[in-house]
Amino acid sequence: MHPTPISDLSVVGILVGAALHFALGAIWYSPPLFAKPWARALGIEMGGGGGPSLAGPLAVNALGAIVSTAVIGVVYLWGRGNGVADGIAVGLLVGTGIVAVENLNRPMYERAPWVLYFINSGFAVVGFALAGLGYALFA
Repeated sequence: MHPTPISDLSVVGILVGAALHFALGAIWYSPPLFAKPWARALGIEMGGGGGPSLAGPLAVNALGAIVSTAVIGVVYLWGRGNGVADGIAVGLLVGTGIVAVENLNRPMYERAPWVLYFINSGFAVVGFALAGLGYALFA
């Protein structure tokens, strides 16, 4: 049995999944949610303006969301995904099994604060689940 070819990826699914992931980042790292503890853990002063432009980092983040969602789409295809539940499951698998596990290196070796691990890894898990959902809707 051969895996489904990558050429069968849904471009619309990738863009929708990436948009959902990107939008979650705007909410996740906003002041009402995790911006303040995230900045505190990194020693970043918030507010005051005049800081560096976010245009470059946001563009890289948007491109990263597209690439990540394409990878989720490949796993979805190769796993013969069928529907929204499979899309969410693939996103959770990637977010938890790869990103959150890899992020454990930060607090373990770099002595980064655990709160930073939970904020960033939580975003990866939820963001990739949303990316998988978005992809599956148009697969």
